[in-house]
Amino acid sequence: MGAILKKFDESDNLTNEAKELVSTLAALSESKAAHFVDSISRDLLEAGTAGNWTVPITMVLKTTKHTHAYTSEDSSRIGDTVNGALRSFVTGTKDSVLNGVGSLVSEAVTIFLGNASADTGEMREYYVMTEGLSIVRVDVAGWYLNVKAQALTAKMQKVSAFVAFKSAVDLTRLDFNTFLNLYQTQLTAPVGGLTDDIIAELDNVDKIFERFKGLERGEGEMVPKLSPASSRSAVSRNTAAKRRAAALA
Repeated sequence: MGAILKKFDESDNLTNEAKELVSTLAALSESKAAHFVDSISRDLLEAGTAGNWTVPITMVLKTTKHTHAYTSEDSSRIGDTVNGALRSFVTGTKDSVLNGVGSLVSEAVTIFLGNASADTGEMREYYVMTEGLSIVRVDVAGWYLNVKAQALTAKMQKVSAFVAFKSAVDLTRLDFNTFLNLYQTQLTAPVGGLTDDIIAELDNVDKIFERFKGLERGEGEMVPKLSPASSRSAVSRNTAAKRRAAALA
């Protein structure tokens, strides 16, 4: 609410009616943000079940909500603002991933806010990405309202509310192929195809899944992958060792 109220001060000489309108818009923005918090929370609880076949989670790790007031001059900076917010929200993630997902989010938000002609609108999106050795889901929800009061439009042409959730993905309920398809689509969409950075990141995801499955089996660390030739060689060495042991017995 503070971000909207701070758009105006005593030097703006607002009438009492205009001041009340600003307060009302600020309260409405906060109400929308609270609604998104409740809505995303419910959806995350049901994720991965019939009727909500989105990526399931184990726990919400972080949430944030913001309310803002915009003018047409601010629209050119929306993309930078979104990318900066995403980088502070998701840490330990490669630049190539943040740039790819960030461009998807910023493009969606820029179109949503900058080119919106309707009086009001809402958006809901979610994305998946790696964060260090984990895989997270990021949910984003937004709302805007066009302001038409002439007394306010010099500093406030649109008010908005945005909420983001970061959650740990439940790998026990998500197969690798499903995640890979979703993740690859996100990474390749901004650049139009596979790049060396994207291929390296997809290999990294494979390692994260392998490590998780190894921990599930109680192995304590990531199990190294063996090529077919290496696997056959290992089996041969194991068989020879058993024969030597039998001969000595």
